[in-house]
Amino acid sequence: MDPDTRRIVAVAAHRRCAGRCPVLVHALGTGESFVIEPLPDGFRDIGTGQVVHLGPDTLVLDGVGVVELRFTDDIAFEGYDHASRERFRGRAGGGASVTLYDDPRADYFQYAMSYRPDGAVAQPG
Repeated sequence: MDPDTRRIVAVAAHRRCAGRCPVLVHALGTGESFVIEPLPDGFRDIGTGQVVHLGPDTLVLDGVGVVELRFTDDIAFEGYDHASRERFRGRAGGGASVTLYDDPRADYFQYAMSYRPDGAVAQPG
C-alpha cells in the first residue's frame, strides 16, 4: 500500500473511532505533517487533493478505488486495499494515535492526529 493511502486509512480509522476528523496528521516514522479538510461524508487529503468518502465498511477514494475497512472490536480494525491488493490491520483508540500493520505484521506505521491547526497533538477540551 502506498504511503498516501496508508495515511488516508489512518485518518478514516481515527474518525470512525473518535467520531471527529483530525485536521492535521503527523507521520511519526518520517516526521512529515499533512493537512486534512473535514467534509460531511469524509475528508480531503490536502497533500494529494484526494477526496475520500466514508461508507459503513469502505473508503471510496475518488478516481483511485475502494479500500475496505472494518473494525473487529472497539479499537482494532482490518482491511484490504484493492489498488495494491494488500491486507492490513491496525489499532485506533479514541486517543491521538493510529498504528497500521502490514498483514504479516512485519512492518508498522504510526500516525498522530491533531484537531488543532497549529499541530498540537492534544485532545480537545
